[in-house]
Amino acid sequence: MADPALAQAPVGVATAMRYTIIIPGVPPSLNVWKRMSMYPAARAQKAFQDAAWACLNEKGNKCPRGLERVDLRAVLYFTVTRRRDGDNYGSVLWKWFQDVLVREGVIPDDTPEHVLAHQPVLSVGSEEQTFVVIEWEG
Repeated sequence: MADPALAQAPVGVATAMRYTIIIPGVPPSLNVWKRMSMYPAARAQKAFQDAAWACLNEKGNKCPRGLERVDLRAVLYFTVTRRRDGDNYGSVLWKWFQDVLVREGVIPDDTPEHVLAHQPVLSVGSEEQTFVVIEWEG
């Protein structure tokens, strides 16, 4: 399913391949995450990373492994319209998501040589979810 918020996004490389997943829920903003005590913060991180892992390994839609460099784009859907800071959500999203990509062998490391993560688009939808596009040269 093509996401209208990402349809206008330029592809990072000339012959790009795309892999898309929809992760249920959205990660907390950096402000919210930093205010959490250690155990609730760890539980929130584990829950989001487990959901991302399940989506990456979904039967019939398994993410390719061993990619050298990827571009990451995302749309975060919220059920309530209000002002939000994309950088606050992006910092937590990309840290947690890139850790999953490295752990699963999708990319060798989450350094700038291997990953270009764009600021996520924030939108309103019927349910909270995170739509992620992974692009690589094919």
